[in-house]
Amino acid sequence: MLVLVVSDLHGHSVEPLVGIEGVDLLLMLGDVTTGAGLEKTKERIQTLRGAYPALYVISGNWERPQSTAWFQAEGLSLDGRAERFNGLLLFGLGGSIPTPFNTPNEFTEDELADKLTSCPEPEEDERLVICSHNPPHGACDRVFLGKRVGSKSLRVFIEKRKPDLVLCGHIHEARGIENIGSTIVLNPGSAPKHHALIRIEKEISVALH
Repeated sequence: MLVLVVSDLHGHSVEPLVGIEGVDLLLMLGDVTTGAGLEKTKERIQTLRGAYPALYVISGNWERPQSTAWFQAEGLSLDGRAERFNGLLLFGLGGSIPTPFNTPNEFTEDELADKLTSCPEPEEDERLVICSHNPPHGACDRVFLGKRVGSKSLRVFIEKRKPDLVLCGHIHEARGIENIGSTIVLNPGSAPKHHALIRIEKEISVALH
């Protein structure tokens, strides 16, 4: 199975992301636009949906309530909920911890920790994949000046539950692949310039593009 991972589009065109061959699932990790109206968000997501019918979205810190509500109404949202897809247990964690920019979709660490309690246990042979806009503390979360700004509650969850993959965005400059124990943490960078592809077979292989 091939999974395309995209984050932090911030209203840019999705056309460079259309036409990647062999993709079975697209995961969009938030910030589809930056405070723009719902119609622009719909346009970007519908274009991606036309290219990749199996699509799930989480809201970023810039998503307004009407966009999050539309994701939910369309059956696309993973925010605070789980979906099973071809041997994957996907769970979404939208928004971010507080930023200096007072963006529309921010949560305290306690609120994120509470959301994470809704994550079910994977069944035998399922792989647990966390889709979080905010990175965990200590992996794919270093800003330009070097400070780690990831979520500590997500880090605690990872150390306890040991998911196979944690996919995140938010910190554009922290694009990369790191590990927390056996968990692979991936930040694909900001789209459309960057994306990531994950090949999931007997083993998991991750590539940044």
